Amino acid sequence: DIDAIAVTYGPGLVGALLVGVSTAKALAYALKKPLVNVHHIKGHICANYVAHSDLKPPFICLVASGGHSHIVYVKDYNTYEVLAKTCDDAAGEAMDKAARTVGLPYPGGVNLDKISVNGDENKYKFPTPKVADSKYDFSFSGLKTFAVNLVHNASQKGEEVKAEDLGASFIKAVTDLLVSHTMLA
Repeated sequence: DIDAIAVTYGPGLVGALLVGVSTAKALAYALKKPLVNVHHIKGHICANYVAHSDLKPPFICLVASGGHSHIVYVKDYNTYEVLAKTCDDAAGEAMDKAARTVGLPYPGGVNLDKISVNGDENKYKFPTPKVADSKYDFSFSGLKTFAVNLVHNASQKGEEVKAEDLGASFIKAVTDLLVSHTMLA
């Protein structure tokens, strides 16, 4: 009962996209079905219609993943306006790097999330990044740098940084930024 094979082709993390596109091409070829290209960000947005069948435009959508951090105004089903994006690392990418700093395996974001459940989200006060000339855009590289410097400086002093506390504080900082900008938009 398959009419076509759809696959997100980009933008995104090249490795993941290559796996998805290669698999979709193989399935389409084997099943003799058409291959439909889907813009990756639009795919994230449209997934909301599956989870929430009563959702109808217009609405504001936060897209936060490993490679993307966007606030999108969905004017109609096929009409979008990007209100904000990250100027550097995406939220998920920054989480992966913070996790690597405390020795967690890749993918770091999910592992950081798991251990942070037992952490103190107020243990470390992360900065609140601002992007010049934009009230909605994101910047997560400073949060990542803060985490790296925190661990490095503690190590030089012979002090311990508990991974679960750093993780909880980092996730709080990222979440606060995503939520505050989305609510502002």
